Amino acid sequence: MLRPLTEADAPAVLEAVLASAAQLRRRFAWAQAVLGLEDMRRFVRAKTGEWEAGASSTFAVFEARGDRLVGVLSLDPIVRETLKAQLSVWIRAGEQDKGYAVEAGRLALEYAFRKLALHRTYARIDPSNRAARRVGQKLGFRYEGCLQGDKRLGNRWIDQECWGVLRADWKPRAK
Repeated sequence: MLRPLTEADAPAVLEAVLASAAQLRRRFAWAQAVLGLEDMRRFVRAKTGEWEAGASSTFAVFEARGDRLVGVLSLDPIVRETLKAQLSVWIRAGEQDKGYAVEAGRLALEYAFRKLALHRTYARIDPSNRAARRVGQKLGFRYEGCLQGDKRLGNRWIDQECWGVLRADWKPRAK
C-alpha cells in the first residue's frame, strides 16, 4: 500500500532508515545526513512541500495487511515541462525480496501515468545493484545506457545505469 508521506510517519521512517543504514549509505547521499528524529521531520516537511508544489511525490510503503512501514518510494523530480519523473524506491533491511518494491512500483507507475499524465518515468541504478535492476525489469523499464561517473557518493564517483518506461509502452495491471 502507498500513502503520501506525512510528518506522523517520521518516527517509523527514521526507525527503518536506521535499521537499513549500511545499505542506504552505499547508495543515497541523503541517508548520511539523517541522524535523528528532527532530521527526519525536516526531510518529511521538505518532501510534503515539494508535493504541494508539484515538484515531487513521496510515498510511505506499507504492508498490505497491517500498518507497518516497509519503505519509501518517490517520483522526484517531477518535470512538468517534459512530463517525466524519476522513480526511486528503497525497502528496509529484512523486508527485501518479498515483492514490496515491485508492487509499490506498479502503484507508482499507475499514479504517474494516469493521475499525473506523465509521458516517461525513469530510474538511475547503481550497476552493482542487481536487485534494483530486476525490479525495473519487472515493472517494464528498459535499459537505456550507462552514465559513467555520474553520481558523487561521499568521496567517490559512481556510474549510473539509465532505465526508462514510456506511458505508451507501460502495461497496466489487469483489474
